[in-house]
Amino acid sequence: MGREISQLPNENPDRLKRVLDAKYRTIGIDANALERQVKERKDREQAEKERDEAFAKLSRHFADQLTLMQQEADNMRRDYNKDVEKYRQTVQSKYSTREWDLNRPDAKQLDLPARVGDDDSRLGPSSLQKFDGEDLTSGSRMKAQMEQSRQWWNEQSAIKEAVKAAEKEAEAAHAELVRYQDMLQNASAAEESSVRRELNRLTAEYNKRQAEEVQLRKIQAKQEELAANLAELDAAANAPLLTEDPNIAASSLSAYRVRKDHYKGMTAAERQAIADTRLAQIEEKRARDAQASLEEASYARTQNSIFRALNEQAQRADDFRKQQAQKVQEILTKQADEKKERDAKINDMYRNKIAPEFFQQFGTSMR
Repeated sequence: MGREISQLPNENPDRLKRVLDAKYRTIGIDANALERQVKERKDREQAEKERDEAFAKLSRHFADQLTLMQQEADNMRRDYNKDVEKYRQTVQSKYSTREWDLNRPDAKQLDLPARVGDDDSRLGPSSLQKFDGEDLTSGSRMKAQMEQSRQWWNEQSAIKEAVKAAEKEAEAAHAELVRYQDMLQNASAAEESSVRRELNRLTAEYNKRQAEEVQLRKIQAKQEELAANLAELDAAANAPLLTEDPNIAASSLSAYRVRKDHYKGMTAAERQAIADTRLAQIEEKRARDAQASLEEASYARTQNSIFRALNEQAQRADDFRKQQAQKVQEILTKQADEKKERDAKINDMYRNKIAPEFFQQFGTSMR
């Protein structure tokens, strides 16, 4: 069969191979479409790679900026701590406190002797050096104490003012650092938003171009498929091999004989004759079925009449039995009532009841 098909004239071998190959005809292959898909995938992967690299570069830039700002903040905090520690070492030393005279370890070495002379102001009445009981240096001593207290107060006030000024300066530096960080973050966010908008715009344009190309390829594919289908339909409608022309199978020996190696089936007239015969058989069968249905309906009506007559006869017999049973019941009831009356009369007659006259006869005679 394949050899005979290959020997047919005016046939495209490639087209014939595609028509006879069911798998190729059903699935098909498009090398150009596959190449375009591979190229599109590579372009898409390259675009994604470039976008990831851009995001990575932007992230590294932000990370570097944050690292620099953190280093600056650490340096400022370290300088501030150094200044505070230096201030404490220079201004707030232990030698400048009020309690240093009370807690200093060499206080005994610096004290005066217990008695310097007879006019020693430290001597009191118990020292037996002065007995007037008057403290002539109390005014100067109180003035010196007040002056010393005022000096201590001024020193503490100056220290507090310096601490407040340092804290205020540190707070201002910290606020400036925070403002600078916020400015960098806002600038980074704005730059990132701009980059993202640009990437989204480029992505949208790329997707739009891809969609237009896909739509154009679909239209071209539909046109090519339509042209191929029209060509295939034309070949199927005009090719003797595919149309299976019955005239090819005609035998040269007799008009009623066919060639077995070229026979492709019956002609339209033969099929129509067979169809007419089948229709005639169907009509004949319908007529037989209709006649059988009429006979069955008549038999059913007859059986129904007989069944109805038997039911009526059985109903009459049942009614007659009910009437006879009712009559028998009435006779039995009447007999039972008569028996009750007879029994009542007999019981009343032979019950041996003593009348009042029996008791009244006593004492009426001598007997």
